[in-house]
Amino acid sequence: MVTTSVNLRHFSFSTALCAAGLLLSALSPGGAAASGYEFDGVGARAIARGGAVIADAADWTGIYWNPANLAEVNRREAGLELKAGKSYSRDGNSFNIDTDADGYGNGNVFSKKKSDSGFFFGSAGSVVPLDESSALGVGVYLPLLQGARFSDDQPLNAAVNSIEYEGSAAIAVGNVSYARKLTERFTGAAGVNVVYGRLKSDMTLDYTLILPGPIVVGPDVLKRKLDGSGYGVEAVFGGKYELTDRLYAGAVFRSGTSVKLKGEAEASSTNLGSEKTDFEFTLRQPPTSGIGLAWKDGGRVTFTCDFTQTWWKGFSNATKFETQGTLLTDTPNTFSWKNSYKLRAGALWNYSERTDFMAGYAYDTPAIDGKSIDFSSAIDVPMHRFSGAVSRRWGNFEGTLAGLLGYNSRNTEGVNYRLGGWYFISEGKYRF
Repeated sequence: MVTTSVNLRHFSFSTALCAAGLLLSALSPGGAAASGYEFDGVGARAIARGGAVIADAADWTGIYWNPANLAEVNRREAGLELKAGKSYSRDGNSFNIDTDADGYGNGNVFSKKKSDSGFFFGSAGSVVPLDESSALGVGVYLPLLQGARFSDDQPLNAAVNSIEYEGSAAIAVGNVSYARKLTERFTGAAGVNVVYGRLKSDMTLDYTLILPGPIVVGPDVLKRKLDGSGYGVEAVFGGKYELTDRLYAGAVFRSGTSVKLKGEAEASSTNLGSEKTDFEFTLRQPPTSGIGLAWKDGGRVTFTCDFTQTWWKGFSNATKFETQGTLLTDTPNTFSWKNSYKLRAGALWNYSERTDFMAGYAYDTPAIDGKSIDFSSAIDVPMHRFSGAVSRRWGNFEGTLAGLLGYNSRNTEGVNYRLGGWYFISEGKYRF
């Protein structure tokens, strides 16, 4: 019988963490970190325009896009947005398990190469004008609310029998922002984001245990569970300048924050016993920056374009356990991520007094290094996203229905990774 040594010291929290998809993103085309991860934003109308609204998001969604836009809201309003869809991913190597000591997950012992995942999440917010030149905005949005499942009982190696994995990850952001017109043409704004993160996972691996020697111990079942959460705070700044009567420029910056995820981890092995201890993982919510332009023809059409950047460099998957053992051992950082950027473009056509049509496109680059990519970390590819929507107004209420489609692939070290998906967005907004 062919046997493989499964490195228990490295098949640890980082694998479970990545498989849960925490890394600030979902596997959907509109999830949350770079490319396959990058959060598409808040609001059906804004997302339908490719998210190119940094200089033109004068409603409750300005809490995310650019709080300076809140000062242009002249009536109290509240909005709610819901998203639902599905993503599809393909990894030419399937789910990875570490079979050596480098911690990168080089052992491709499973045959399953495709995975899919459904998702449902949303956002809500409101704006209250304080006077003719200032406003206060509040809101909550979910950059990530994602579940991940992987199972395979047809491994490529006789030493591994099966794997069962189920994990979930969530990131929620609460925002309070204040905007004020400082001059006739310039508006400034500042806000605070409270970031909450949670990770939960459950993994069972049926394999043949080999101890150093090598000595074949025999059949073994490794089980791992973990559940952790934490909070962080980041600052948000925005500005908007009226270049001409038709051309506007906007800018936004989020400082990022470090969220300490703390919780309990436990592991058990048929041959090595069981362990239970607290763990700590530092989730680095990366800083983000963006600039944008909006041109209005003075009538019914608005064209916009944005450039944004996410400062992923320095993101780490290092994990610390309060009490180390054979199954739960501190792991170093194995990531070498790079900063990513996104290009966005959109158009809005005011078809009539009550109806608007919108369309948009977005493209963003990968952030994750090649050695970190697989089902056990989540696929990161350069993404193309196409979107569109229609809005209709009935008195003080406005309803919007939008859709988004995203896809692309990436070849890294001779392996092909593909990611695609879709979702529908509904948004309701009421003005008081």
